[in-house]
Order: sequence, then structure tokens, then C-alpha cells
Amino acid sequence: MSTRSPITPKTLQSVAAELAGQPISAEKAAAHTEIFENIMQMIASLRDLPIKDVEPAVIFRPVERGGDSK
Repeated sequence: MSTRSPITPKTLQSVAAELAGQPISAEKAAAHTEIFENIMQMIASLRDLPIKDVEPAVIFRPVERGGDSK
């Protein structure tokens, strides 16, 4: 996987304006940059977990119509 560049306030302003159609101020972009960068770092740490061969848990709780779910 390639190395990701850190999120910058300018990048955040561009994405907000061009993709979301919601321009934001430089101050708001600067405030949100740290938050988004932390989220991206947490996502990266999840990708490093050794769970490629782990099957997802399947939970099935049938409920009878008109019945009580216990």
C-alpha cells in the first residue's frame, strides 16, 4: 500500500467546495483537519490488524410474527 500524504486545510477546503458543494472557511478547515487526520490514522491502524482469514460473525435471531422477541 502506498504512503498517504497528511490531510491539509487546503485539501479539506478543496474537497468541501468541489465535491460537496459546501465551501468552508480557512479557520473551519484548519480546525477539522486534525480531526480528519486522526480518523485516517485510526483507519490505517485497523488495516494493519491480522484478520484477513477471520470469518465475519453472523447473527440470526428469527422473530415470529405477532410474537414476542425474547
